[in-house]
Amino acid sequence: MELKIAIVGGGVAGLSAAIYALRANADVTIFEQYGLGGLTASLDKIENFPSYTNVEGWQLADNMVNQAQALGLKTVYEQVVDIRKTDKGFDIITSENTYNFLSVIIATGTKHNKLGIEGDFIGRGVSYCATCDGNFYRKRPVTVAGNGNSAVNEALYLSNIASEVHVINPADTFNADEILVNRLTSSENVKVHYNCTVTALNGEDKLQSITVLDNDGKHEIPTDALFVAVGAQPALDFLRSLSVEKDKAYIKADDHMQTSVEGLFVCGDVSNGPLKQIVTACADGAKAGHYASAYCRKVSRGK
Repeated sequence: MELKIAIVGGGVAGLSAAIYALRANADVTIFEQYGLGGLTASLDKIENFPSYTNVEGWQLADNMVNQAQALGLKTVYEQVVDIRKTDKGFDIITSENTYNFLSVIIATGTKHNKLGIEGDFIGRGVSYCATCDGNFYRKRPVTVAGNGNSAVNEALYLSNIASEVHVINPADTFNADEILVNRLTSSENVKVHYNCTVTALNGEDKLQSITVLDNDGKHEIPTDALFVAVGAQPALDFLRSLSVEKDKAYIKADDHMQTSVEGLFVCGDVSNGPLKQIVTACADGAKAGHYASAYCRKVSRGK
């Protein structure tokens, strides 16, 4: 029996899982609706990944893609809509086909939270990715909403492109790495608005300003773009038929990245690990790929 493993999600966690499973002689297929590399591929600078002082996200992701493909990775560019447990393993059901595997690794990561007031301004001034859309606003005023590492990184990237960057921080401090915060607050064209929230978006065909509420009341900030970086939620819309134990919406896993469903593994930001970083996603992926391969070998031997 072939050691057939499906990985749902083609980010760095899924790619790391694929590399380890492929090296264990498993037959590995990644299901990815979009391009391989995930969110990492859209990041500007990565400075906390071991062996790299500074690396662009696309380069790091591309290295992993090339490594996995050289080992024999298969990729199916279809949207997974459901996963079902069967007597022979799992059925992966996509928008187009049904596929069968002995084991499945979920590595779908997270999806961006929204403010809830974006309306029709998404794509017309509202964005969730500075490295994707920042260049459209070169030498123009922009705004970032959020106070975590993602928001600070977005603002730092934009500070090199935009004429000015407003950061809407809902608290009186940042929930981000101190080195990044210091770099942000020392940037001449960045203004941080503390204890401040966005209450409305204004404009006709495109975003022209935002209304914010702070300790002084409501006022408007002229801006051509609003980059929303207010956290994320696990991307699990497709997980309909399996009753998987969760921990605060994230899939719960043991030390082997095994979920509560036998043969179903998880890795990366979609799991309940305490640290959401590229390096921990890769570590999760390595464990998931290794133990999923061991599980398939055990099942194929009838043990």
